[in-house]
Amino acid sequence: MALKQLLGALIGLALVLPITVSAAEKKAPRVLYEIEQDGKIGFIDSSGNVMVAPQFRKSMGGFQEGFVAVEREGSWGFVENTGRVVPPHYDDVSGFHQGLAKVKANLKCGYLNRSGIEIISLRFEDAGDFHEGLARVKIDDKWGYIDVKGKFVIGPRYGDAGDFSEGRASVKIDDKWGYINKQGKVVIGPRYDTAGNFSNGLAKVRKDMKSGYTTRDGIIVWQEK
Repeated sequence: MALKQLLGALIGLALVLPITVSAAEKKAPRVLYEIEQDGKIGFIDSSGNVMVAPQFRKSMGGFQEGFVAVEREGSWGFVENTGRVVPPHYDDVSGFHQGLAKVKANLKCGYLNRSGIEIISLRFEDAGDFHEGLARVKIDDKWGYIDVKGKFVIGPRYGDAGDFSEGRASVKIDDKWGYINKQGKVVIGPRYDTAGNFSNGLAKVRKDMKSGYTTRDGIIVWQEK
């Protein structure tokens, strides 16, 4: 009887214990390697199989979220790590961030999704990459922020703007920099000559020729003397 109880307890324990998978057992993402032949760039897999025939003049930035930007005859597109090519026909591109890549053609910026579809139309004068679900964009000479659907979350009203980091973004108001939150509320008033991104709770700022560090609430924790 005691043996049956022990076996039952062991079976029950096996049912509730989580199944762990080692890192080696997890499927690694496909990796492509850049090659050059006769002055043209292409890509092979780890076995040396040519996945994308050499045809590009240059690449930019390495693979990011499974894509690398490539240029051919003055136009930019992408190569995916599957070997799929998003045909080059843009004047400029950036890497993928949060599933979207900024692209530019005819002096207007928009965003491309991973399927190569212009999911946010090319209508902005300038734009940044997506960070924390928002991207800074310029329209009518003012900067604001859109979400991944291209909808303005914070209207275009700033002279300049930075990317969101740790829930804050630097914005330029009346020639001075301050910070806003994701609701567009000014949380640190415009008083700095320069204002950087937040990292580990602090951002580097500069005022009156002196640099320092501010918290997310605008408290200076150190200032150059």
